[in-house]
Amino acid sequence: MRLQKTIALGAGILGTCIVLSAHAYVQDPQLTNYRADKGKSAVWLSHEDSSNGLGDVGSSKDSAFEGEGSSRFRFKRDVSNHNFSAMPGLSQLVRDLPANTDMVFSLFYCDKKGNSSPTQLYFGVREVGDASLTGNMLAETRAHVRDLADAPQGENKKCFRQVSIDFNTGDNNQVEIFSLLEVDTSTTPSLDKELEVRVDAFSISRK
Repeated sequence: MRLQKTIALGAGILGTCIVLSAHAYVQDPQLTNYRADKGKSAVWLSHEDSSNGLGDVGSSKDSAFEGEGSSRFRFKRDVSNHNFSAMPGLSQLVRDLPANTDMVFSLFYCDKKGNSSPTQLYFGVREVGDASLTGNMLAETRAHVRDLADAPQGENKKCFRQVSIDFNTGDNNQVEIFSLLEVDTSTTPSLDKELEVRVDAFSISRK
């Protein structure tokens, strides 16, 4: 099965659009079922423990594209102690990939805190390990909102910007994709506004 989606860019690039065509390797890529089930999922694994200060992961009705569904990573204001070195987020085991193939992992990321945001997105691809997020790293990177002004944006909520990373599958037919909230711990983050970001529209495609 092949999926095709047309993404209209912002007014600054009038008349321009990007067409994404990708095999549906990622399950529930728009987080529609995840939203409908209130953040519970058979395919998305949440990395969180808000009651112990390790961050919160849940569903949001905000969406980069049509319908409702994204995931919100945050440190909540009503939690008394936070471990900002923790990285709350999502991961998924992706199967049936072609081995030894150059591919691209992408998603749409929303951070409304502007250029001085103390948060960024840490994301990438791992081999499948004995436990989640323990496999050998195939590719990893970080994205900050200040660097995404020219990135493709969502058509529903404009704060969503596309980020991506290239990887090679190597000998693997399955990998673990991940996206995690990372806080700059060199400063003391303010929780006047919750340290909150959203992710949506995940894709893996051949390069």
